[in-house]
Amino acid sequence: VRGGDASETAIFFDGLQVGNAYGTTTSGVPTRGRFNPMLFKGTFFSTGGYSAEYGNALSSVLSLETNDVPARTQTDLSLMTVGGALSHTRKFEKSAVIASGAYTDLSPYQAIVPQNFDWERAPFNYNVELMYRHSLDKNTQVKTYYTHQGAGLHLYQQKAGEAGRGQEVEIGNAFDYANVSVKSKLHKNWLFRGGLAATFNSDKIRLDSLSLKRINRNLHAKGAFQGFLNNRFAVLLGGEYFLQDYKERIEEAVPHERTQMNQRGALFGEATYHLTADWAVRGGLRGNYNQANTQFNLAPRLSSTYRLHKGGELSAAFGRFFQQPRFQVLWDQQNAKAASATHYLINYQFVNNARTFRAELFYKEYDHLLFTNAQEQPHTEGSGFARGFDLFYRDRKSIRNLDFWITYSFIDSKRQYARFQEQVQPSFAPKHNVSVVGKYWIQQLNSQLGSSFRWNDGLPYDNPNLEGVQESKTSPFASLDLNWSYLPQPNLIIHAEVTNILGRRNVFGYRYSEQPDANGRFASLPIGQGADRFFFIGVFITFSKDKKANQLNNL
Repeated sequence: VRGGDASETAIFFDGLQVGNAYGTTTSGVPTRGRFNPMLFKGTFFSTGGYSAEYGNALSSVLSLETNDVPARTQTDLSLMTVGGALSHTRKFEKSAVIASGAYTDLSPYQAIVPQNFDWERAPFNYNVELMYRHSLDKNTQVKTYYTHQGAGLHLYQQKAGEAGRGQEVEIGNAFDYANVSVKSKLHKNWLFRGGLAATFNSDKIRLDSLSLKRINRNLHAKGAFQGFLNNRFAVLLGGEYFLQDYKERIEEAVPHERTQMNQRGALFGEATYHLTADWAVRGGLRGNYNQANTQFNLAPRLSSTYRLHKGGELSAAFGRFFQQPRFQVLWDQQNAKAASATHYLINYQFVNNARTFRAELFYKEYDHLLFTNAQEQPHTEGSGFARGFDLFYRDRKSIRNLDFWITYSFIDSKRQYARFQEQVQPSFAPKHNVSVVGKYWIQQLNSQLGSSFRWNDGLPYDNPNLEGVQESKTSPFASLDLNWSYLPQPNLIIHAEVTNILGRRNVFGYRYSEQPDANGRFASLPIGQGADRFFFIGVFITFSKDKKANQLNNL
Protein backbone atom coordinates (compact mmCIF):
# COMPACT_ATOMS: atom_id res chain seq x y z
CA VAL A 1 0.00 0.00 0.00
CA ARG A 2 1.68 3.18 -1.25
CA GLY A 3 5.16 1.71 -1.10
CA GLY A 4 4.41 -0.64 1.79
CA ASP A 5 3.95 -4.40 1.74
CA ALA A 6 0.92 -6.37 2.96
CA SER A 7 2.30 -6.73 6.50
CA GLU A 8 1.93 -2.96 6.98
CA THR A 9 -1.89 -3.23 6.94
CA ALA A 10 -3.86 -3.91 10.13
CA ILE A 11 -7.29 -5.57 9.83
CA PHE A 12 -10.06 -4.91 12.35
CA PHE A 13 -13.25 -6.91 12.79
CA ASP A 14 -15.94 -4.86 14.58
CA GLY A 15 -13.17 -2.68 15.97
CA LEU A 16 -11.02 -5.61 17.19
CA GLN A 17 -7.77 -6.57 15.50
CA VAL A 18 -7.42 -9.90 13.69
CA GLY A 19 -4.16 -11.84 13.88
CA ASN A 20 -3.12 -13.95 10.87
CA ALA A 21 -5.91 -12.47 8.73
CA TYR A 22 -4.67 -14.28 5.60
CA GLY A 23 -4.11 -17.98 5.02
CA THR A 24 -0.63 -19.46 5.20
CA THR A 25 1.09 -20.07 1.87
CA THR A 26 4.51 -20.40 0.27
CA SER A 27 6.55 -18.22 -2.07
CA GLY A 28 4.81 -17.46 -5.37
CA VAL A 29 1.47 -19.04 -4.39
CA PRO A 30 -1.35 -16.53 -3.74
CA THR A 31 -3.50 -16.67 -0.63
CA ARG A 32 -6.93 -15.36 0.33
CA GLY A 33 -8.51 -13.51 3.22
CA ARG A 34 -10.26 -15.60 5.84
CA PHE A 35 -13.63 -13.85 6.06
CA ASN A 36 -16.68 -13.96 3.82
CA PRO A 37 -17.50 -10.48 2.42
CA MET A 38 -21.22 -11.16 2.98
CA LEU A 39 -20.62 -10.82 6.74
CA PHE A 40 -20.05 -7.10 6.52
CA LYS A 41 -22.34 -4.12 6.05
CA GLY A 42 -19.47 -1.64 5.77
CA THR A 43 -15.80 -1.67 4.81
CA PHE A 44 -13.48 1.22 5.62
CA PHE A 45 -10.06 1.09 3.97
CA SER A 46 -7.72 3.95 4.84
CA THR A 47 -4.43 4.29 2.98
CA GLY A 48 -2.96 6.87 5.34
CA GLY A 49 -3.58 9.48 8.01
CA TYR A 50 -6.08 7.32 9.92
CA SER A 51 -7.47 7.88 13.40
CA ALA A 52 -5.46 7.62 16.64
CA GLU A 53 -7.79 4.74 17.53
CA TYR A 54 -5.78 2.47 15.22
CA GLY A 55 -2.18 1.44 15.86
CA ASN A 56 0.55 -1.03 14.94
CA ALA A 57 0.07 -0.38 11.22
CA LEU A 58 2.56 1.55 9.10
CA SER A 59 0.59 2.05 5.90
CA SER A 60 -3.11 1.27 6.08
CA VAL A 61 -6.10 0.09 8.08
CA LEU A 62 -8.95 -2.14 6.92
CA SER A 63 -11.92 -1.86 9.28
CA LEU A 64 -14.76 -4.36 8.76
CA GLU A 65 -18.14 -3.74 10.36
CA THR A 66 -20.47 -6.75 10.47
CA ASN A 67 -24.19 -6.67 9.84
CA ASP A 68 -26.55 -5.84 12.69
CA VAL A 69 -29.63 -7.94 13.49
CA PRO A 70 -30.75 -9.12 10.02
CA ALA A 71 -34.12 -8.23 8.54
CA ARG A 72 -35.36 -11.77 7.89
CA THR A 73 -34.87 -15.49 8.30
CA GLN A 74 -33.23 -16.98 5.23
CA THR A 75 -30.96 -19.73 3.92
CA ASP A 76 -28.21 -19.22 1.32
CA LEU A 77 -26.81 -22.12 -0.72
CA SER A 78 -23.73 -21.79 -2.94
CA LEU A 79 -22.58 -24.49 -5.37
CA MET A 80 -19.30 -23.72 -7.14
CA THR A 81 -16.74 -25.33 -9.38
CA VAL A 82 -14.27 -25.05 -6.49
CA GLY A 83 -16.57 -26.13 -3.64
CA GLY A 84 -19.74 -25.21 -1.82
CA ALA A 85 -21.18 -23.22 1.07
CA LEU A 86 -24.35 -23.20 3.15
CA SER A 87 -25.55 -20.45 5.48
CA HIS A 88 -28.69 -20.17 7.59
CA THR A 89 -29.95 -17.06 9.38
CA ARG A 90 -32.63 -17.38 12.06
CA LYS A 91 -34.27 -14.08 12.97
CA PHE A 92 -35.97 -13.55 16.34
CA GLU A 93 -37.66 -10.45 17.71
CA LYS A 94 -34.52 -8.79 19.08
CA SER A 95 -31.79 -11.22 18.08
CA ALA A 96 -30.52 -13.53 15.38
CA VAL A 97 -28.33 -16.60 15.00
CA ILE A 98 -26.30 -17.23 11.85
CA ALA A 99 -24.53 -20.51 11.13
CA SER A 100 -22.54 -21.28 7.99
CA GLY A 101 -20.05 -23.72 6.58
CA ALA A 102 -17.95 -23.87 3.42
CA TYR A 103 -15.50 -26.23 1.73
CA THR A 104 -13.16 -25.38 -1.13
CA ASP A 105 -10.93 -27.85 -2.96
CA LEU A 106 -9.08 -27.00 -6.16
CA SER A 107 -8.17 -30.64 -6.96
CA PRO A 108 -11.15 -31.37 -9.30
CA TYR A 109 -10.74 -28.02 -11.03
CA GLN A 110 -6.99 -28.46 -11.53
CA ALA A 111 -7.55 -31.95 -12.97
CA ILE A 112 -9.35 -30.22 -15.86
CA VAL A 113 -7.42 -26.95 -16.18
CA PRO A 114 -3.62 -27.37 -16.56
CA GLN A 115 -1.53 -25.58 -13.94
CA ASN A 116 1.92 -23.99 -14.00
CA PHE A 117 2.64 -25.29 -10.49
CA ASP A 118 3.73 -28.87 -9.73
CA TRP A 119 0.95 -29.79 -7.32
CA GLU A 120 1.04 -32.95 -5.23
CA ARG A 121 -2.12 -31.85 -3.39
CA ALA A 122 -4.00 -28.79 -4.60
CA PRO A 123 -4.98 -26.14 -2.04
CA PHE A 124 -8.08 -26.88 0.04
CA ASN A 125 -9.77 -25.26 2.98
CA TYR A 126 -12.88 -25.57 5.09
CA ASN A 127 -14.51 -23.27 7.62
CA VAL A 128 -17.46 -23.09 9.98
CA GLU A 129 -18.88 -19.85 11.37
CA LEU A 130 -21.29 -19.04 14.19
CA MET A 131 -22.67 -15.55 14.87
CA TYR A 132 -25.11 -14.19 17.40
CA ARG A 133 -26.65 -10.72 17.30
CA HIS A 134 -28.73 -9.32 20.14
CA SER A 135 -30.30 -5.91 20.76
CA LEU A 136 -30.67 -5.69 24.53
CA ASP A 137 -32.67 -2.50 24.11
CA LYS A 138 -32.78 0.44 21.75
CA ASN A 139 -29.44 1.68 23.14
CA THR A 140 -27.30 -1.48 23.40
CA GLN A 141 -26.28 -4.10 20.87
CA VAL A 142 -24.08 -7.15 21.41
CA LYS A 143 -22.37 -9.10 18.62
CA THR A 144 -20.48 -12.38 18.91
CA TYR A 145 -18.59 -14.28 16.22
CA TYR A 146 -16.58 -17.52 16.02
CA THR A 147 -14.88 -19.31 13.15
CA HIS A 148 -12.77 -22.43 12.82
CA GLN A 149 -10.83 -22.95 9.62
CA GLY A 150 -8.46 -25.56 8.25
CA ALA A 151 -6.37 -25.50 5.09
CA GLY A 152 -3.51 -27.25 3.36
CA LEU A 153 -1.44 -27.63 0.21
CA HIS A 154 1.42 -29.80 -1.07
CA LEU A 155 3.63 -29.03 -4.07
CA TYR A 156 7.13 -29.12 -5.51
CA GLN A 157 8.88 -25.86 -6.36
CA GLN A 158 11.58 -26.18 -8.96
CA LYS A 159 14.95 -24.63 -8.15
CA ALA A 160 16.75 -22.56 -10.75
CA GLY A 161 19.64 -24.40 -12.37
CA GLU A 162 18.71 -27.77 -10.84
CA ALA A 163 17.09 -30.83 -12.42
CA GLY A 164 14.14 -32.65 -10.91
CA ARG A 165 10.94 -31.45 -9.29
CA GLY A 166 12.74 -29.18 -6.81
CA GLN A 167 11.93 -28.47 -3.18
CA GLU A 168 8.98 -30.29 -1.62
CA VAL A 169 6.66 -27.94 0.33
CA GLU A 170 3.75 -29.14 2.44
CA ILE A 171 1.65 -26.81 4.60
CA GLY A 172 -1.17 -27.50 7.03
CA ASN A 173 -2.97 -24.69 8.82
CA ALA A 174 -5.56 -24.47 11.61
CA PHE A 175 -7.14 -21.16 12.55
CA ASP A 176 -9.63 -20.08 15.22
CA TYR A 177 -10.95 -16.59 15.81
CA ALA A 178 -13.62 -15.40 18.25
CA ASN A 179 -14.82 -12.01 19.37
CA VAL A 180 -17.54 -10.28 21.32
CA SER A 181 -18.27 -6.59 20.84
CA VAL A 182 -20.66 -4.15 22.49
CA LYS A 183 -22.07 -0.80 21.43
CA SER A 184 -24.09 1.13 23.98
CA LYS A 185 -25.52 4.61 24.30
CA LEU A 186 -24.73 5.54 27.90
CA HIS A 187 -26.23 9.00 27.83
CA LYS A 188 -27.78 11.21 25.23
CA ASN A 189 -24.29 12.54 24.43
CA TRP A 190 -22.03 9.53 25.15
CA LEU A 191 -21.41 6.18 23.44
CA PHE A 192 -19.32 3.18 24.49
CA ARG A 193 -17.66 0.77 22.08
CA GLY A 194 -15.60 -2.17 23.23
CA GLY A 195 -14.92 -5.86 23.09
CA LEU A 196 -12.60 -8.82 23.35
CA ALA A 197 -11.05 -10.91 20.56
CA ALA A 198 -8.89 -14.05 20.54
CA THR A 199 -6.92 -15.56 17.64
CA PHE A 200 -5.23 -18.97 17.44
CA ASN A 201 -3.14 -19.95 14.42
CA SER A 202 -1.15 -23.14 13.94
CA ASP A 203 1.10 -23.91 10.96
CA LYS A 204 2.78 -27.21 10.15
CA ILE A 205 5.33 -26.69 7.39
CA ARG A 206 7.58 -29.27 5.77
CA LEU A 207 10.41 -28.26 3.44
CA ASP A 208 11.89 -31.52 2.11
CA SER A 209 13.02 -33.28 5.32
CA LEU A 210 12.86 -30.18 7.52
CA SER A 211 9.70 -29.81 9.63
CA LEU A 212 8.62 -26.59 11.29
CA LYS A 213 5.67 -25.94 13.58
CA ARG A 214 4.50 -22.43 14.49
CA ILE A 215 1.80 -21.51 16.99
CA ASN A 216 0.59 -17.96 17.37
CA ARG A 217 -1.95 -16.81 19.97
CA ASN A 218 -3.32 -13.28 20.27
CA LEU A 219 -5.70 -11.64 22.72
CA HIS A 220 -7.04 -8.13 22.17
CA ALA A 221 -9.19 -6.13 24.61
CA LYS A 222 -10.42 -2.65 23.75
CA GLY A 223 -12.75 0.01 25.04
CA ALA A 224 -13.56 3.54 23.88
CA PHE A 225 -15.91 6.33 24.94
CA GLN A 226 -17.18 8.83 22.40
CA GLY A 227 -18.80 12.02 23.61
CA PHE A 228 -20.60 14.81 21.77
CA LEU A 229 -20.16 17.73 24.15
CA ASN A 230 -22.05 20.15 21.97
CA ASN A 231 -22.91 20.64 18.31
CA ARG A 232 -19.30 21.66 17.58
CA PHE A 233 -17.09 19.58 19.85
CA ALA A 234 -16.68 15.79 20.08
CA VAL A 235 -14.09 13.64 21.85
CA LEU A 236 -12.93 10.01 21.68
CA LEU A 237 -11.06 8.44 24.61
CA GLY A 238 -9.99 4.83 24.82
CA GLY A 239 -7.42 2.16 25.46
CA GLU A 240 -6.47 -1.35 24.40
CA TYR A 241 -4.38 -4.29 25.54
CA PHE A 242 -2.67 -7.04 23.52
CA LEU A 243 -1.30 -10.34 24.76
CA GLN A 244 0.75 -12.27 22.20
CA ASP A 245 2.29 -15.71 22.50
CA TYR A 246 4.48 -17.23 19.79
CA LYS A 247 6.10 -20.67 19.68
CA GLU A 248 8.31 -22.15 16.98
CA ARG A 249 9.71 -25.68 16.88
CA ILE A 250 12.10 -27.08 14.25
CA GLU A 251 12.28 -30.87 14.05
CA GLU A 252 15.91 -31.84 13.42
CA ALA A 253 18.24 -34.48 14.81
CA VAL A 254 18.22 -32.27 17.89
CA PRO A 255 14.86 -30.44 17.94
CA HIS A 256 15.07 -26.70 18.44
CA GLU A 257 12.25 -24.80 20.10
CA ARG A 258 11.86 -21.15 21.05
CA THR A 259 8.98 -19.24 22.56
CA GLN A 260 8.18 -15.68 23.41
CA MET A 261 5.32 -13.87 25.09
CA ASN A 262 4.72 -10.19 24.68
CA GLN A 263 2.30 -7.61 26.05
CA ARG A 264 1.39 -4.33 24.40
CA GLY A 265 -0.78 -1.54 25.62
CA ALA A 266 -2.04 1.72 24.17
CA LEU A 267 -4.05 4.77 25.19
CA PHE A 268 -5.58 7.07 22.60
CA GLY A 269 -7.52 10.28 22.53
CA GLU A 270 -9.01 12.39 19.79
CA ALA A 271 -10.94 15.64 19.62
CA THR A 272 -12.97 17.05 16.72
CA TYR A 273 -13.95 20.70 16.64
CA HIS A 274 -16.13 22.43 14.02
CA LEU A 275 -14.74 25.93 13.58
CA THR A 276 -17.63 26.71 11.23
CA ALA A 277 -20.42 24.76 9.60
CA ASP A 278 -18.01 23.95 6.75
CA TRP A 279 -14.67 23.58 8.53
CA ALA A 280 -13.67 20.85 11.01
CA VAL A 281 -10.32 20.10 12.68
CA ARG A 282 -9.40 16.82 14.35
CA GLY A 283 -6.38 16.23 16.57
CA GLY A 284 -5.33 12.97 18.18
CA LEU A 285 -2.57 11.38 20.20
CA ARG A 286 -1.75 7.71 20.70
CA GLY A 287 0.71 6.27 23.20
CA ASN A 288 2.04 2.73 22.61
CA TYR A 289 4.09 0.56 24.96
CA ASN A 290 5.73 -2.73 23.93
CA GLN A 291 7.01 -4.99 26.70
CA ALA A 292 9.33 -7.08 24.50
CA ASN A 293 11.68 -4.20 23.70
CA THR A 294 10.53 -1.92 26.58
CA GLN A 295 9.77 0.90 24.15
CA PHE A 296 7.19 3.65 24.46
CA ASN A 297 6.13 5.68 21.41
CA LEU A 298 3.92 8.72 21.01
CA ALA A 299 2.02 8.99 17.73
CA PRO A 300 0.36 12.37 17.02
CA ARG A 301 -2.38 12.69 14.39
CA LEU A 302 -3.88 15.85 12.89
CA SER A 303 -6.41 16.37 10.12
CA SER A 304 -8.70 19.08 8.79
CA THR A 305 -11.64 19.07 6.37
CA TYR A 306 -13.21 22.05 4.63
CA ARG A 307 -16.42 21.87 2.61
CA LEU A 308 -15.87 23.96 -0.52
CA HIS A 309 -19.22 23.73 -2.27
CA LYS A 310 -22.17 21.41 -2.61
CA GLY A 311 -20.72 17.91 -2.75
CA GLY A 312 -17.05 18.98 -2.68
CA GLU A 313 -14.53 19.05 0.16
CA LEU A 314 -10.81 19.55 0.70
CA SER A 315 -8.91 17.80 3.47
CA ALA A 316 -5.36 17.46 4.75
CA ALA A 317 -3.84 15.04 7.25
CA PHE A 318 -0.60 14.41 9.10
CA GLY A 319 0.26 11.48 11.31
CA ARG A 320 3.02 9.37 12.81
CA PHE A 321 2.56 5.61 12.89
CA PHE A 322 4.47 2.74 14.50
CA GLN A 323 4.61 -1.02 13.99
CA GLN A 324 6.34 -3.40 16.39
CA PRO A 325 9.06 -5.83 15.20
CA ARG A 326 8.13 -9.43 14.51
CA PHE A 327 9.00 -12.11 17.07
CA GLN A 328 11.70 -13.54 14.79
CA VAL A 329 13.50 -10.17 14.95
CA LEU A 330 13.10 -9.72 18.71
CA TRP A 331 14.73 -13.11 19.32
CA ASP A 332 17.93 -11.82 17.73
CA GLN A 333 17.65 -8.20 18.89
CA GLN A 334 15.68 -7.62 22.07
CA ASN A 335 16.13 -3.86 21.71
CA ALA A 336 14.98 -3.77 18.07
CA LYS A 337 13.10 -0.54 17.44
CA ALA A 338 9.57 -0.26 16.15
CA ALA A 339 9.33 0.73 12.50
CA SER A 340 7.81 4.16 11.99
CA ALA A 341 6.20 6.10 9.16
CA THR A 342 5.16 9.74 8.90
CA HIS A 343 2.23 10.48 6.56
CA TYR A 344 1.39 13.76 4.81
CA LEU A 345 -1.84 13.85 2.75
CA ILE A 346 -3.89 16.38 0.77
CA ASN A 347 -7.25 15.18 -0.57
CA TYR A 348 -10.02 16.62 -2.73
CA GLN A 349 -13.34 14.81 -3.09
CA PHE A 350 -16.52 15.64 -4.96
CA VAL A 351 -19.70 13.58 -4.57
CA ASN A 352 -22.88 14.59 -6.37
CA ASN A 353 -25.72 12.92 -8.24
CA ALA A 354 -24.29 9.35 -7.96
CA ARG A 355 -20.87 10.48 -9.18
CA THR A 356 -17.68 10.49 -7.12
CA PHE A 357 -14.31 12.05 -7.94
CA ARG A 358 -11.35 11.88 -5.59
CA ALA A 359 -7.75 13.07 -5.94
CA GLU A 360 -5.09 12.67 -3.28
CA LEU A 361 -1.41 13.66 -2.97
CA PHE A 362 0.70 11.78 -0.43
CA TYR A 363 4.18 11.61 0.99
CA LYS A 364 5.33 8.95 3.43
CA GLU A 365 8.70 8.75 5.19
CA TYR A 366 9.95 5.53 6.80
CA ASP A 367 12.40 4.99 9.67
CA HIS A 368 13.71 1.87 11.43
CA LEU A 369 12.72 -0.52 8.66
CA LEU A 370 13.87 -4.13 8.86
CA PHE A 371 16.58 -5.30 6.46
CA THR A 372 19.49 -7.74 6.48
CA ASN A 373 22.84 -6.01 6.98
CA ALA A 374 26.21 -6.92 5.41
CA GLN A 375 26.78 -9.49 8.19
CA GLU A 376 23.50 -11.20 7.21
CA GLN A 377 21.83 -10.21 10.48
CA PRO A 378 18.42 -8.55 10.86
CA HIS A 379 18.74 -4.83 11.39
CA THR A 380 16.06 -2.22 12.16
CA GLU A 381 17.78 0.96 11.02
CA GLY A 382 16.48 0.98 7.45
CA SER A 383 14.88 4.06 5.91
CA GLY A 384 12.70 4.84 2.91
CA PHE A 385 9.99 6.98 1.40
CA ALA A 386 6.91 6.80 -0.82
CA ARG A 387 5.33 9.71 -2.68
CA GLY A 388 2.75 10.07 -5.40
CA PHE A 389 -0.93 10.63 -6.06
CA ASP A 390 -4.21 8.73 -6.55
CA LEU A 391 -7.11 9.51 -8.86
CA PHE A 392 -10.54 7.87 -8.55
CA TYR A 393 -13.77 8.36 -10.46
CA ARG A 394 -17.04 6.44 -10.02
CA ASP A 395 -20.22 7.01 -12.02
CA ARG A 396 -23.59 5.37 -11.46
CA LYS A 397 -25.65 7.98 -13.28
CA SER A 398 -24.36 8.92 -16.75
CA ILE A 399 -25.34 5.65 -18.42
CA ARG A 400 -28.50 3.94 -17.29
CA ASN A 401 -27.94 0.62 -15.46
CA LEU A 402 -24.14 1.07 -15.61
CA ASP A 403 -21.93 1.42 -12.54
CA PHE A 404 -18.23 1.89 -13.30
CA TRP A 405 -15.13 3.22 -11.59
CA ILE A 406 -11.62 4.10 -12.73
CA THR A 407 -8.54 4.26 -10.52
CA TYR A 408 -5.04 5.46 -11.30
CA SER A 409 -2.14 5.73 -8.87
CA PHE A 410 1.44 6.88 -9.27
CA ILE A 411 3.95 5.74 -6.62
CA ASP A 412 7.60 6.72 -6.41
CA SER A 413 9.01 4.61 -3.58
CA LYS A 414 12.42 3.54 -2.35
CA ARG A 415 13.38 1.72 0.83
CA GLN A 416 15.98 -0.44 2.50
CA TYR A 417 14.53 -3.92 2.86
CA ALA A 418 15.43 -7.61 2.42
CA ARG A 419 19.21 -7.75 1.78
CA PHE A 420 19.57 -4.34 0.16
CA GLN A 421 22.04 -2.03 1.90
CA GLU A 422 20.73 1.04 0.09
CA GLN A 423 17.33 2.44 -0.80
CA VAL A 424 15.82 0.72 -3.85
CA GLN A 425 12.40 0.56 -5.47
CA PRO A 426 10.68 -2.40 -3.75
CA SER A 427 9.54 -5.32 -5.87
CA PHE A 428 5.95 -4.96 -4.63
CA ALA A 429 5.50 -1.29 -5.63
CA PRO A 430 5.10 -0.62 -9.37
CA LYS A 431 5.09 3.08 -10.28
CA HIS A 432 1.97 3.18 -12.46
CA ASN A 433 -1.24 1.31 -11.56
CA VAL A 434 -4.57 1.38 -13.42
CA SER A 435 -7.86 -0.32 -12.61
CA VAL A 436 -11.16 -0.09 -14.52
CA VAL A 437 -14.26 -1.89 -13.18
CA GLY A 438 -17.81 -1.90 -14.49
CA LYS A 439 -21.18 -3.57 -13.83
CA TYR A 440 -24.08 -3.33 -16.29
CA TRP A 441 -27.62 -4.57 -15.63
CA ILE A 442 -29.57 -5.87 -18.65
CA GLN A 443 -33.22 -5.93 -17.69
CA GLN A 444 -34.40 -7.94 -20.73
CA LEU A 445 -31.99 -10.77 -19.88
CA ASN A 446 -32.25 -10.54 -16.08
CA SER A 447 -28.47 -10.38 -16.14
CA GLN A 448 -25.60 -8.37 -14.72
CA LEU A 449 -22.47 -8.20 -16.86
CA GLY A 450 -19.22 -7.25 -15.19
CA SER A 451 -15.70 -6.56 -16.34
CA SER A 452 -12.44 -5.38 -14.82
CA PHE A 453 -9.09 -4.44 -16.29
CA ARG A 454 -5.93 -4.17 -14.20
CA TRP A 455 -2.56 -2.91 -15.40
CA ASN A 456 0.77 -1.83 -13.99
CA ASP A 457 4.07 -0.94 -15.63
CA GLY A 458 6.00 -3.92 -14.23
CA LEU A 459 7.77 -4.93 -11.03
CA PRO A 460 11.45 -4.23 -10.32
CA TYR A 461 13.73 -7.13 -9.44
CA ASP A 462 17.42 -7.79 -8.82
CA ASN A 463 19.29 -9.77 -11.49
CA PRO A 464 22.63 -11.07 -10.13
CA ASN A 465 23.91 -11.40 -13.71
CA LEU A 466 23.86 -7.62 -14.13
CA GLU A 467 25.73 -4.84 -12.35
CA GLY A 468 23.91 -2.81 -9.73
CA VAL A 469 20.92 -3.69 -7.54
CA GLN A 470 17.22 -3.86 -8.39
CA GLU A 471 18.25 -2.84 -11.91
CA SER A 472 15.67 -4.87 -13.87
CA LYS A 473 11.90 -4.74 -14.36
CA THR A 474 9.35 -7.29 -15.53
CA SER A 475 7.06 -6.72 -18.48
CA PRO A 476 3.87 -4.76 -17.64
CA PHE A 477 1.15 -6.70 -15.84
CA ALA A 478 -2.26 -6.78 -17.52
CA SER A 479 -5.42 -8.76 -16.84
CA LEU A 480 -8.88 -8.46 -18.40
CA ASP A 481 -11.57 -10.24 -16.38
CA LEU A 482 -15.18 -10.85 -17.39
CA ASN A 483 -18.18 -12.11 -15.42
CA TRP A 484 -21.88 -12.71 -15.98
CA SER A 485 -24.65 -13.14 -13.40
CA TYR A 486 -27.97 -14.50 -14.68
CA LEU A 487 -31.13 -14.47 -12.56
CA PRO A 488 -33.70 -16.96 -13.96
CA GLN A 489 -35.59 -16.19 -10.73
CA PRO A 490 -35.02 -13.28 -8.32
CA ASN A 491 -33.64 -15.62 -5.63
CA LEU A 492 -31.50 -17.73 -7.99
CA ILE A 493 -28.21 -16.55 -9.49
CA ILE A 494 -26.01 -18.39 -11.97
CA HIS A 495 -22.62 -16.70 -12.02
CA ALA A 496 -19.73 -17.34 -14.43
CA GLU A 497 -16.34 -15.63 -14.46
CA VAL A 498 -13.07 -15.78 -16.39
CA THR A 499 -9.95 -13.97 -15.23
CA ASN A 500 -7.19 -12.89 -17.62
CA ILE A 501 -9.39 -13.85 -20.55
CA LEU A 502 -6.68 -12.84 -23.06
CA GLY A 503 -4.28 -15.38 -21.53
CA ARG A 504 -1.43 -12.94 -20.89
CA ARG A 505 1.64 -14.60 -19.34
CA ASN A 506 2.23 -12.25 -16.42
CA VAL A 507 5.55 -12.53 -14.61
CA PHE A 508 6.08 -11.10 -11.10
CA GLY A 509 9.84 -11.63 -10.83
CA TYR A 510 12.49 -14.34 -11.05
CA ARG A 511 14.15 -16.89 -8.79
CA TYR A 512 17.90 -17.32 -9.25
CA SER A 513 20.25 -20.14 -8.41
CA GLU A 514 22.39 -19.74 -5.30
CA GLN A 515 25.63 -20.43 -7.20
CA PRO A 516 26.72 -19.47 -10.75
CA ASP A 517 27.26 -22.12 -13.43
CA ALA A 518 30.51 -22.91 -15.24
CA ASN A 519 30.07 -19.76 -17.35
CA GLY A 520 29.65 -17.58 -14.29
CA ARG A 521 25.93 -16.98 -14.80
CA PHE A 522 23.08 -17.51 -12.35
CA ALA A 523 20.24 -19.62 -13.72
CA SER A 524 16.73 -18.19 -13.36
CA LEU A 525 13.08 -19.25 -13.23
CA PRO A 526 10.11 -16.89 -13.70
CA ILE A 527 7.60 -16.36 -10.89
CA GLY A 528 4.23 -16.44 -12.59
CA GLN A 529 0.56 -17.26 -12.16
CA GLY A 530 -0.75 -20.68 -11.26
CA ALA A 531 -2.55 -20.74 -14.62
CA ASP A 532 -2.94 -18.31 -17.48
CA ARG A 533 -6.69 -18.11 -16.86
CA PHE A 534 -9.04 -18.98 -14.03
CA PHE A 535 -12.59 -20.18 -14.76
CA PHE A 536 -15.40 -20.08 -12.20
CA ILE A 537 -19.06 -21.11 -12.27
CA GLY A 538 -21.35 -20.84 -9.29
CA VAL A 539 -25.03 -21.24 -8.46
CA PHE A 540 -26.32 -19.12 -5.56
CA ILE A 541 -29.79 -19.76 -4.14
CA THR A 542 -31.56 -17.82 -1.38
CA PHE A 543 -34.56 -19.32 0.47
CA SER A 544 -36.65 -16.72 2.25
CA LYS A 545 -40.17 -15.34 2.62
CA ASP A 546 -38.90 -12.36 0.66
CA LYS A 547 -38.76 -13.97 -2.79
CA LYS A 548 -36.57 -11.14 -4.12
CA ALA A 549 -33.75 -11.63 -1.61
CA ASN A 550 -30.50 -12.77 -3.23
CA GLN A 551 -26.69 -12.47 -3.12
CA LEU A 552 -26.21 -10.32 -6.24
CA ASN A 553 -24.57 -7.39 -4.44
CA ASN A 554 -21.80 -9.70 -3.20
CA LEU A 555 -20.79 -10.97 -6.65
